[in-house]
Amino acid sequence: MHSEEFVEYPLSRDEHAAMTRCVSAIRRQLQDVSDLFVARYGRNSSIADIAVKSLISSTLLEHELLVLEGDLPSSDSRLEDLAGATY
Repeated sequence: MHSEEFVEYPLSRDEHAAMTRCVSAIRRQLQDVSDLFVARYGRNSSIADIAVKSLISSTLLEHELLVLEGDLPSSDSRLEDLAGATY
């Protein structure tokens, strides 16, 4: 969802900040999980692949929250690279 789209019940400023902190914490935890699975099972294992995809999804969600907050520009090539990357 982009900021120019209509949202009937947007988050309040406090709710938005709380969700951003929550998603950021989840992303950090998923980074640890994916690092562990890659180290233990190898980059080509299905469990490591799923963990990395989960990390990418949480990173994209965190990025979108920051874009909506106005902290980041909407086009960030770093995120596009991450979304298409393999770990």
